[in-house]
Amino acid sequence: MKIKTLINEEQLQNRIKGLAKELTEYYKKRTDTIHAVCVLKGAIHFFTDLVEHIDLNVEYSFIHVSSYSGTESTGKIRVKSWIDEPIEGKYVLVIDDILDTGLTLSYILGYLKRYNPADLKVATLLRKQGRNPAVSADFIGFDIEDKFVIGYGLDFDEKYRNIPFIGYLE
Repeated sequence: MKIKTLINEEQLQNRIKGLAKELTEYYKKRTDTIHAVCVLKGAIHFFTDLVEHIDLNVEYSFIHVSSYSGTESTGKIRVKSWIDEPIEGKYVLVIDDILDTGLTLSYILGYLKRYNPADLKVATLLRKQGRNPAVSADFIGFDIEDKFVIGYGLDFDEKYRNIPFIGYLE
């Protein structure tokens, strides 16, 4: 199988810097500190690059949830680890890799709302077109066609996460 490039490294980095600027502008009017929650494992590269360019104080949390097996969503959410920081009254930004069905993100947001954050927003690197996700994202890197994508943290059975661009298997 050959990997085809969908979004190259330069496109990724340029858009992430633009997204960081949008986030800084949104939050600067509200607070000087945000609490960024990385959805592991897929969002790790996006999270790292994005928070580096946000011009505010950024607190970090990590949650590890999964609903995929191979290329298909199982429809079941498995929580492997959860945030261990209090977020009540904080400005919380959930950073995810891709908005597809929205089931995992819906679960995460529903749970985080119980902690009463002052503000709860979502930034996602990718949003698949032609889907009707259970939730929406507030900040979106790229709208992509409905392909199974890999690279830059996204995987196929734990492979291809470390390629520095977004691609798909031909």
